Amino acid sequence: MEKQTNYTKKIAVILCGYVLFALISWVVLTGASAGFDDTVRAFILSMRTPALNAFFIPFAYSGNWFVVVPICLILLIVPRTRWAYGIPVSASVLTAQTFYNILKRIFCRERPDWALHLVKEHGFSYPSGHSITSCMLFAMLAILILYNYRRKGLSLPVYKNKPRHTKAYFRSKGAALFCAWLCFLYILLMGFARVYVGVHWPTDVLASWCLAVSNLTWLTWIFLKR
Repeated sequence: MEKQTNYTKKIAVILCGYVLFALISWVVLTGASAGFDDTVRAFILSMRTPALNAFFIPFAYSGNWFVVVPICLILLIVPRTRWAYGIPVSASVLTAQTFYNILKRIFCRERPDWALHLVKEHGFSYPSGHSITSCMLFAMLAILILYNYRRKGLSLPVYKNKPRHTKAYFRSKGAALFCAWLCFLYILLMGFARVYVGVHWPTDVLASWCLAVSNLTWLTWIFLKR
């Protein structure tokens, strides 16, 4: 009964994320999101200062391939992190890349006013590639940090025939929680940064997070069986 309940919850979360993405997409396509997007975006842009610009401009670039790819490669190359972190995190990033590259070409939403961009970006706006990629990378990393802390570095359930893959785990609960919260803070800041630097609408970010939640649910189901 408990297993069936957990199964139902997983399906519900996956469906809710995709349904919310579909609803946001419908609102965007019909133009009904204009009031929300313009209001939230104007408020965020009004916060611009030289000091915040100096922080958020380079931060917004930290979601680019030249940061994401090295993170995945390091986790894959280092033997102690390859199985417990590298493969699940890389799978998350590849899933994010697949989703947003296809969806951008389907929706073809133009970016906000180019005159207000603080960074150079090309292509379409919806959904936000940086937001979904950073969310799936760092949320998966946070989940794995906490999972490996609790399991003391035992191999992930997906690797049934391998006894122990890693000793790369936090011995301290406080350290594991701190790093996990840093990952989630990064996700929130990246979503905010993409609107702040002027290259995305707020609904681009919200839709990306909805997709990320659904994708992460079935990915953790595969790797962690939970």
